[in-house]
Amino acid sequence: MVIQKQLMTTPEFLAFANAPENADKLLELIDGEIGQKDGSFMPSVVAGAICAFITQYNLSYKTGRVTSASATYVIGEKDAYTPGAAYISKQRMPERPPRECPIPPDFAVEVKSPTDSKRALRRKAEKYLSAGTRLVWLVFPDDQQVEVYSIHDEDLLPVGIDGILDGRDVLPGFTLAVKDIFPT
Repeated sequence: MVIQKQLMTTPEFLAFANAPENADKLLELIDGEIGQKDGSFMPSVVAGAICAFITQYNLSYKTGRVTSASATYVIGEKDAYTPGAAYISKQRMPERPPRECPIPPDFAVEVKSPTDSKRALRRKAEKYLSAGTRLVWLVFPDDQQVEVYSIHDEDLLPVGIDGILDGRDVLPGFTLAVKDIFPT
């Protein structure tokens, strides 16, 4: 849901998002427009499951930080996103970032909510990759499918309910069965 039509730059957005009256809102900047992410139960469950699996992997290898849907990443001049789950390596992690991380994550997961369009999520995936994110999963709970976008692949790779996702070179050795992220 767009809450302000006036186009903003990322610094203007961050000032707006960090204002006291917006402290309890989950905001994003998409193509210069401020939007508020609406909470939705099932996408939250799916994002939480993915976050838990990535966190478990990271506890073993301790190579970076895993964030949930409350962390904002600056993607570009007119984009700042709050992915459902994300990972950023220790090598790239800024020291003690404020409310938002000034660089994109290495890996981002966006889970489609009822108010999202597939087209808008696919555009976000493109922007993540253009900004330096190396791996993006778009998760579609209604279809029980995940679209995998990587800097190494020219085409998206859809993975169905019986498929296995992997962390590629971002999370080496990490695998996750698609069926394990959807509640039964």
